[in-house]
Amino acid sequence: MKTKRSTILHYWNNSHRSPATIARITKIPIRTVKYNIVKIKNQGTIKDRPRKITANDDKALGQWIRQNNETTSQELVQKLLHDRDLNVSRWTVQRQLKRMGYKSTLPYGTPMLT
Repeated sequence: MKTKRSTILHYWNNSHRSPATIARITKIPIRTVKYNIVKIKNQGTIKDRPRKITANDDKALGQWIRQNNETTSQELVQKLLHDRDLNVSRWTVQRQLKRMGYKSTLPYGTPMLT
C-alpha cells in the first residue's frame, strides 16, 4: 500500500496530473489512483506547521545537556513533561538535539591497569 501511494505521488509531482495516465503507466487501478490523489490534494505540506518544541524548550534542553552530558533522551522527555508540561517522544527529543548540533556518543573503553 505504501509503495503504491509513493509511486502515485512520484508521478503526480512529475506533472502527470491525469489519474488515467498514472493508472495506465503504473498498472494501478484507477479508483486507487483517484483515491490517493484526493488524499495528496487534501494533505498539503508540513513546512509551515509549528514545532512542538519551542525556542525556550530548546534552551532548556541545551542547559540540561550542558549540566549533565550523560543524560538520556528518555530522561530529557521526563524532564520536559515534569518541568515544562510538554509531552513529546524520545525520538522528537533526539531529532531536536541533532538539529541543535549534539551527537550521540559513547565513551571510549579504557583497559584496566594491573
